[in-house]
Amino acid sequence: MASRGRHGVILQATGLLLALIGTATAADAQTKTATPPSPSVPTVYVAPTPIPQPPPTNPGPAVVPPAGLSPLLSQPGRLFSPARPVGPSYPGAPVPAPVDQQKMQSYRSDLVNQRFQLDRQGVSPSAERYREIQQQLNQPGLR
Repeated sequence: MASRGRHGVILQATGLLLALIGTATAADAQTKTATPPSPSVPTVYVAPTPIPQPPPTNPGPAVVPPAGLSPLLSQPGRLFSPARPVGPSYPGAPVPAPVDQQKMQSYRSDLVNQRFQLDRQGVSPSAERYREIQQQLNQPGLR
């Protein structure tokens, strides 16, 4: 008879629990319909903090293969020497580069203009500045 009483108490407790759940669900439904909709608030997602991981265990020394280590692993440094730059297959031009030629022509034009100005001013060809300009104009590279 004691087991029957215990069984009856369990049934009563289960019934009471179901009644409470039903009442709570009905109250929740009333609450949801009675309140006006609230403005939507953006949901902010925060990533959970990862669980700390233990450090990896040391597997021990590496096993050397029977054929031995590869020379790539056992010899430090480069395997191949860097390629040397290849020079031109033709000899360099003895004439100055176009930029140098332009500079020389500009310099010569400057000297000619200076000499012309001295001539217009009536400076004698025997004057020191006139002779310096003339000597520079007579140099072989400026012709």
